[in-house]
Amino acid sequence: MTDSDLQKFSDFVRDLVGLDFIPKNWPSLKRTLSRASLSRGFETTTEFVKWLEDVQDQNKKIDILASLLTIGETFFFRDYKTFEGIERVIIPDLIKSRRLDLSPFRIWSAGCSTGEEPYSLAILFKRLFSNHSGLLFRILGTDVNKESLEKSMQGFYKEWSFRGAPQWLKKDFFAKTDGGYQLDPSVISLVEFRYLNMASQDYSLALQDFTPVDIILCRNTMMYFTSDLRNRIIDRMLSWLSEDGWLILSPSEVPHVTNHKLKLVMAPGAVFFRRKRKVSEKPLSSSVEIVEDIKQDRWIIEKPEPTTALVPKTSTRKDLTVPSRAESRSLNLKNDLELARKALSISDYRKTIELLKNLPDKEADPTLLGDRQFTLARACANLGLLNEAQESIEAALKLDKLNPAYHHMFASILQARNMNQEAVERLQRVLFLDPNHVMANVTLGTIQSGPNNRAESLRYLRNAMTLLDQLAPGEIVPDSDGATAVHIKEMVKSAILNMA
Repeated sequence: MTDSDLQKFSDFVRDLVGLDFIPKNWPSLKRTLSRASLSRGFETTTEFVKWLEDVQDQNKKIDILASLLTIGETFFFRDYKTFEGIERVIIPDLIKSRRLDLSPFRIWSAGCSTGEEPYSLAILFKRLFSNHSGLLFRILGTDVNKESLEKSMQGFYKEWSFRGAPQWLKKDFFAKTDGGYQLDPSVISLVEFRYLNMASQDYSLALQDFTPVDIILCRNTMMYFTSDLRNRIIDRMLSWLSEDGWLILSPSEVPHVTNHKLKLVMAPGAVFFRRKRKVSEKPLSSSVEIVEDIKQDRWIIEKPEPTTALVPKTSTRKDLTVPSRAESRSLNLKNDLELARKALSISDYRKTIELLKNLPDKEADPTLLGDRQFTLARACANLGLLNEAQESIEAALKLDKLNPAYHHMFASILQARNMNQEAVERLQRVLFLDPNHVMANVTLGTIQSGPNNRAESLRYLRNAMTLLDQLAPGEIVPDSDGATAVHIKEMVKSAILNMA
């Protein structure tokens, strides 16, 4: 197929199911169409595409596209911090707002794929309300891929679906069978599965008798849609969301949401949206709530030590060395930086920025100044403030041009701005400074696509696997935002398999 043919087919797919195949993803699309053509007995991809376009039944056409182009890459309790946030932040908030309302909580998993997410929610709620009689919640999973929905309803999963899941999951809720694990029928009965094409205008058929919805999860789905369609989908979802309802997206999708009806809630390790009680026209960035006071003390930012502990104590000794102005400023900056890092470690990005907003004295230690700009860049980037993030990391690099972590952060910002070629060049600079940088190898292996780069991508991914094999499974990988070696290995394995 020519580029012109691929552009035409991409437009055809976008109009029907909303999936956005930009030119850099055309090689992958072409391989998918080639395999589908052979499996259906067509001699050429062009003949298969022509047949597909001529299918009269619109629903059948959508079903074929969905089965070909949607990928069910998910697992139980994916991003477990999200589930902790649901348990410790969202559920208490909903219970408080309900007061005397005895209606069940309604939770919608949109784009549920093969069902691991809605079943994870069912297990979470089953454990939470184990001491209560009566049904206190309803869970709905929807997807455009009917084959995935059929698998969901069967409740049968293989080992791959349990990567990173809690140890008790299989023991308490699954029965070992030949080739996999069968979910307990009591959990299967808690989830309803329905078909929904999110690109369609009308959600009423899928959501009838399921309103208002208290929690909507739509994770790792919005990234496949155009920005205009993303906004329309969020508007449609909000029309079904309760007045105190919550919307949960994946972290990478959060910066793209600017709906003035939503309030950003920063919870420890997770970011959510809550519907505003009073809607204003203020931009989302000015409406942020930070959740700090949660049950576990380890999630609360520790109070700073008295500043007297950071400066020399009063003494009558004549030989006492009084700190210079530069040393004093460095001590103050070090104190602020330590607090900011703690805030960053629990994803409290607003607090991080607040702690570092005042410009430090230029006489402070250059290393501390560089780390200050680096920390500020990370917080800004996670909030989608890419201009501010780039300014901060550029300032850090002026202080230390040979710091691989700074260059890697810059590459991440460039990638978020869709400046992939510039990001590749920056990542190659990281490997020049540190050939054993795991995440630079991982990103270089995944950022480049197309048959011309396949061998190069595989080389970087295999380098990453070799380096990861040298780390303990639970060891945090540098510059990975807290991900462990075992989780990064799973991601790399999946990328290598996708290139096969």
